[in-house]
Amino acid sequence: MQNNNQKFQEFIQHYMHVQDVLIIAGGPSQLSFDLTTIHPSKKLLIICCNQSFLQLPQAQIAHHSDYAWWLQYQATLKASFQGDIISGCGLGHNRPYPEHEVLSLKTVRIDTQAELFHSLHYVYGNNCGLQAFSLAHLFQPQRIWLMGYDFQAQQGQTHAYQHQQPQELAHFEKFWGLFLKDFQHFEHLRQRVWHSVHPKHQLPQVFNLNPDSALKLYPSPLELPHWLSLHAT
Repeated sequence: MQNNNQKFQEFIQHYMHVQDVLIIAGGPSQLSFDLTTIHPSKKLLIICCNQSFLQLPQAQIAHHSDYAWWLQYQATLKASFQGDIISGCGLGHNRPYPEHEVLSLKTVRIDTQAELFHSLHYVYGNNCGLQAFSLAHLFQPQRIWLMGYDFQAQQGQTHAYQHQQPQELAHFEKFWGLFLKDFQHFEHLRQRVWHSVHPKHQLPQVFNLNPDSALKLYPSPLELPHWLSLHAT
């Protein structure tokens, strides 16, 4: 039986230099839209973060960062996810993932920064959305589109797909602030490292489909409804 590493190597080659990568995070800005009109293709690679695989089970990749999250959703992933790769970094636990079920990835640290964009086993970040963003670079795409990267509540609703009490929102806001700083660090890192790893290929362009997002690093030339209309099939 083909192991996950071999499968991922072949998967990378199949989508190498893909035109667009769409990453679906769990922010409330996208929860009211019908995403079933989007279909993955050789030109469109879709990565789902955490529970967003429930909205688009045919996406090619479902990514998570926390081992505890995987334990909670393991059965649902197996029953519902129709894509090719389930990847995770296993944060919060030292237990290994079951063989052939999850592609186990490592997070880049100071002593392993040389592996970023070079090794297929390393991604950057302390949260699922940033790890998925880092993962997208392994395909050397032309463009990366961020959906649901809000980092703020909308009418009391958060990335956790539920309404939160004010004290719980304050807790999330602290984490969002840390995550946004980590995005800034990654942006500096990718600007510095990319061309040393891929001197013949341009750094992927990045766009945020939510102009009201707290993540202001990337432009929003298209809002989500317009993007969906252009990619509906």
